[in-house]
Amino acid sequence: MNSTKAEKKAAAGSGDTRDRIKQVATEHYVLVGNDAFNFGDIADAIGITRANIHHHFGSKRKLVAELVRDLTENAEQRIRHHWARPGVAFAQRLDEQLDDLRTFYKRFHPKRGDRNVWSPLARIRLDLSALDSAAVNTLERINKVYDESLCLALNEAVASGELVADTPVDDLARLLRVTFLSSPPITQDSGSFAEIEQLFAALGRTIEAAWGGTKAARAQRIKAG
Repeated sequence: MNSTKAEKKAAAGSGDTRDRIKQVATEHYVLVGNDAFNFGDIADAIGITRANIHHHFGSKRKLVAELVRDLTENAEQRIRHHWARPGVAFAQRLDEQLDDLRTFYKRFHPKRGDRNVWSPLARIRLDLSALDSAAVNTLERINKVYDESLCLALNEAVASGELVADTPVDDLARLLRVTFLSSPPITQDSGSFAEIEQLFAALGRTIEAAWGGTKAARAQRIKAG
């Protein structure tokens, strides 16, 4: 039996409501975390009833689980884009990673001096004791995706001569991953993104000084001369 126009319109409206709930719920979850997450605040922000949210998502646990899945899938896509796509200089990748963090920082800091949790991955880590095993598995997958993607980027930088041949790729990938994932809490101490910017600048200078291909080429010319 074919759906009537009214049925199709109702279905479309239902989809729009569900998407809007998820959009607001995502912001709410990252800011307040699992313990303070509640349907009442979300319903008030959208102008619907809590019953409407229950209709679309069932329980709070189910909605949070769906948000966690979406947030980690999005994180994977961004990591692969910054670090695994070919033909990008390592320095540019580092800039893109910084821009990615800055985007989330601004998104969750409407007022100057706020010290909110703003990283979805940081929020999920803070909530692990209250979440199911799927959340633990997704964070482990994020670590793996970071390590694999960073190694691809570093090996490409070695192949292009941007980094020297004896760059400790696996060790450096681990250091970079831990640095990126540990950056968000810094702003809760300082109330500013500037500390992360300075950290990334220092990281770039350190990598260039230790393993930069340009430096190695100069040393080789001096030795040969």
